[in-house]
This record gives sequence, C-alpha cells and structure tokens, in this order.
Amino acid sequence: MSTIEPYARAFFDAMNTRDFADLERLIDPVVIFDFPGAGAIDGSRRMIVFLKLLFRKYARLVFTVEEVLADKERACVVWINEGQTVEGEPYRNRGMTFMRFSAARIVWLSDYFKDTSFTKGT
Repeated sequence: MSTIEPYARAFFDAMNTRDFADLERLIDPVVIFDFPGAGAIDGSRRMIVFLKLLFRKYARLVFTVEEVLADKERACVVWINEGQTVEGEPYRNRGMTFMRFSAARIVWLSDYFKDTSFTKGT
C-alpha cells in the first residue's frame, strides 16, 4: 500500500458519512476540484459548500471503493456509488476520482463517471 492510499480511502469514508469536518482535514485550503458539469471549484470552502449542495439531492448515497492505484503523490480511486434521491428514485453510478496530494492533503481532484445526467442543474 502506498503512503497516500489510506488518505484516498479516508476521503470516500468521509463522503459516505457526510463528515465534512473530516473532508476539510483531508483537503488542502487551495484545493481545486474539477467536477463534471460544474467545472473547476477553487478552494476547500467552496468545495465543501458544493458537496453539501450536491448531497441535498440524495437521501442516501454510498461509495464503494473497488480499487486504488497510488504512488507517492497521486491516487486514482475506482468506485461504484448507489443510493436514493430525495424524491425516492434509485441512483447508481460508476466512476473514478483522480487525486494529487501534497503533504498528505488533497490539492487537486477530478471526477470521471459513466452517467452524467444528474449534473444538469448542479
């Protein structure tokens, strides 16, 4: 296991519990988050606000990490997520998140996923 793999996994653990304090500890204040449909989101505060707004769409959303490919500064996390929208509709997607780290904190991440239809209006 690389030295950053536990941090990459911890990011998804915090997403699953919606623990924004843990997320803030894992991301650098100057993080850049490139999210499909929203573009680049600069800074940890803006990223946390974006995630809180995104999670309002889901009564439940759980990520299952399938694989982590990591070296000293980068990680690629392959995941499946599933859950339910606040309207009661089932949701499922597959994707990957590419991360760059500095001093064990995420400084850049970009999401890539199969179904992007939910990004309309985000």
